[in-house]
Amino acid sequence: MVFNVRAIKGMFMGIATTGGWLLADLLLPEPWGDFLLFAAMAVVNAIVGWWLVTLSDQRDRAQSQVIDTRSAAKFEES
Repeated sequence: MVFNVRAIKGMFMGIATTGGWLLADLLLPEPWGDFLLFAAMAVVNAIVGWWLVTLSDQRDRAQSQVIDTRSAAKFEES
C-alpha cells in the first residue's frame, strides 16, 4: 500500500492546529477569549494562505522556466 507522505503530513498538521485552537479556546476567559481567538485565527489563516500562494507561484515559475529551457533547446536542435 502506497501512502502520500505530503497528505499524511498535512493531516497531522491540521489535527495539531485544530487541537491548538481548541486548547486556546479552553484556556482563554469566556467573553474576551473568543474575540481574541477569532482574531488570531484570522491572522494565522491569512498568513498561511499568503505563504501557500507564494510557494505555489514560485513552483509554477520554476516549472515554466524548465519548460522554456526545454523548448529553446529543441528549437536550437532543429
